[in-house]
Amino acid sequence: MNAVRVLAYPRWLEPLRARGAQGRVLATFRRSAYVAFWGPEETVAALVAPDLGRGPLSLLAEGVSWASLQPGDPVRITPSCLQAGEQTLDLDGAARWDPTLPRVRPDPVQARRCCEWLVASAPPESLACLVPHLLRGRGPSLRDWHRRALEGARALAAGAHASGCGLLCGLGQGLTPSGDDFLCGWMLALYLHGRPRETLLQHARGTHRIARAYLRAAAAGFASEAWHRFAASLPEGDWEAAAREVLSVGETSGADTLAGFLAGLLAGEGSRPAPPGRVP
Repeated sequence: MNAVRVLAYPRWLEPLRARGAQGRVLATFRRSAYVAFWGPEETVAALVAPDLGRGPLSLLAEGVSWASLQPGDPVRITPSCLQAGEQTLDLDGAARWDPTLPRVRPDPVQARRCCEWLVASAPPESLACLVPHLLRGRGPSLRDWHRRALEGARALAAGAHASGCGLLCGLGQGLTPSGDDFLCGWMLALYLHGRPRETLLQHARGTHRIARAYLRAAAAGFASEAWHRFAASLPEGDWEAAAREVLSVGETSGADTLAGFLAGLLAGEGSRPAPPGRVP
């Protein structure tokens, strides 16, 4: 077996690495794979090619034969290595990084500017179309599933977490459905405001295990390097380059998460969403 290297891993994985754990491969893709480790609570992590960058769940792995990994393959982590199927990933010398967002205080004026930019820049099928409805009570015509998402977002803003999560969880397409991405963004906003996320997370269970792992990460304030750059630049107003980097994730995942973040950020600042108008 040829050894491959883990270049970096998130700090939250350290206790699991120290005590060791076993699990299985959940899903595989062209340059990444999701794995689950068993324990008192299931831990989901992502093995990713280095050029995909550091994410909240990601171990950057060099030299992996992605095509040889299959769902159901056994995985095992020890202090020195991670075994995935027939491949051994060397952990010695891997950098440990902290995915926790810095607790910056974004300027509501800049957040509103970013909202306008997002609506103009995001894919039309993303949940960025909800932002005008939330802030002004009117906006572009919505598809049926967008209407459901808007109802969920308004429920979140009103503090009706069970209803909001019930409407948003699992809504939409993709590995992480759009509604889950929106919820991740909302929880990152709550984290920056220092507001509780536990109740919201408790109700955000109506989706699959990989999406739930990202929701747990967002509730803890964990985010990708692109999000770190965006959060740090938002208070100063020099955020567009970082926002474009966030927007580039997936087909709509970046836009959906950013929409949830900005909506949650402005709701938390006391800028309550506009009352529901007639949604076209």
